[in-house]
Amino acid sequence: MNYVSAAIRDTGVQAEVLNEENRKALVVRLHERLGVDVMSRAPWERGREGKQRPDGWKLIPDYVGANECLMFLEGADEVWKFRSGRDLLRVLNDCPAVEFYVCSGDASYLLCHNHHDFVVGWGAASEWVQRLYNT
Repeated sequence: MNYVSAAIRDTGVQAEVLNEENRKALVVRLHERLGVDVMSRAPWERGREGKQRPDGWKLIPDYVGANECLMFLEGADEVWKFRSGRDLLRVLNDCPAVEFYVCSGDASYLLCHNHHDFVVGWGAASEWVQRLYNT
């Protein structure tokens, strides 16, 4: 079962699933702008130092704030569009621990919270991640 879709349904959060054309365009944009192949296995392993934060999954919605964001799991097979970090957090609160990625529609940033409890950031989110402290 898809935990994210179930959490969206259970929480009543309004989230849109990108169609295939828009999903593919996002994957290309992330690769071109940030140099990240989100369809590969564990893209967080290549070239980025993160911060170990078991609570990192709760911090990422804070970074998003009131802005729209896109969220996907490893492989980016399905991409959900959320209205705000608050909506994202409501869904994440209802999911089991899962590796996930969050970005802006224009791919100016990409954030990951992985199964090792590391927060990794690219683009505009890089400095924010570097300011986090390890726990």
